[in-house]
Amino acid sequence: MPRRPPRLPPFLAEFDDDERDAVLAANRAFYRAFNDRDAQAMDQIWAPTGSVICLHPGQAALHVRAEIMASWRAIMKHPEAPRVRCAEEWVVGRPGLALVICREILPNGQLMASNLYARSNDGWHMVSHHSAPVPPVATERAAAANAPATARDKRKLH
Repeated sequence: MPRRPPRLPPFLAEFDDDERDAVLAANRAFYRAFNDRDAQAMDQIWAPTGSVICLHPGQAALHVRAEIMASWRAIMKHPEAPRVRCAEEWVVGRPGLALVICREILPNGQLMASNLYARSNDGWHMVSHHSAPVPPVATERAAAANAPATARDKRKLH
């Protein structure tokens, strides 16, 4: 008799409130470490072992933990490194893995970030950070309001 594949939990299983709060606390600790220029705290946030990736805006992907930590130390030491405010956090995930999508507000622009966290015995640790520029929300809304009304092409997704 052929074996049935095991039933896996739904990919987007809901977190309970405690788990969601723990993921958000880890995400906020990441931004606090950056804004405080605390390299030791930044090191504690990132997963100590396993695969990691970091994509800074306009830079090549970093896949080696030591290179990722060196990049953060260099950014935090730079005298013109901006302060970043995290806004509009949205969490989705499954047991042991969580994705936080958020807007990074900088003095002269905005980025969107996706921060991936994995749970280990000692809590949630970042395994991926990717941020990229986006137009500010106010500009997007103003452009949409001022755009001439046209029929939407239903063949397009966006």
